[in-house]
Amino acid sequence: MNTLVHADIFFFVTTIAVVVVGAALTVALIYAAKVLSDLRAITREVREETVLFRSDIASLRADVTREGFRIERFIKFLGVLGKRTPSRSNKERKQTKKS
Repeated sequence: MNTLVHADIFFFVTTIAVVVVGAALTVALIYAAKVLSDLRAITREVREETVLFRSDIASLRADVTREGFRIERFIKFLGVLGKRTPSRSNKERKQTKKS
């Protein structure tokens, strides 16, 4: 009889532990999914900016090839890079959050 009570207690405690561990894993997976979603959005933005940067470098290369290297052109190019990051509108922010 005594061993039967010990077995019941063991199975009860084991069941509680399995439920708690399962709940913790579920919460961890939900957070991991959110992090991966944010990471996807970040990599998408980096990819878009890389394309823009490549086009800027290509235009600089074309200017240097066409006219030779002039410091004025380089300064103008740096000014264009600084203006290249306009603030995003609310519509774009909402669209990014939905993705």
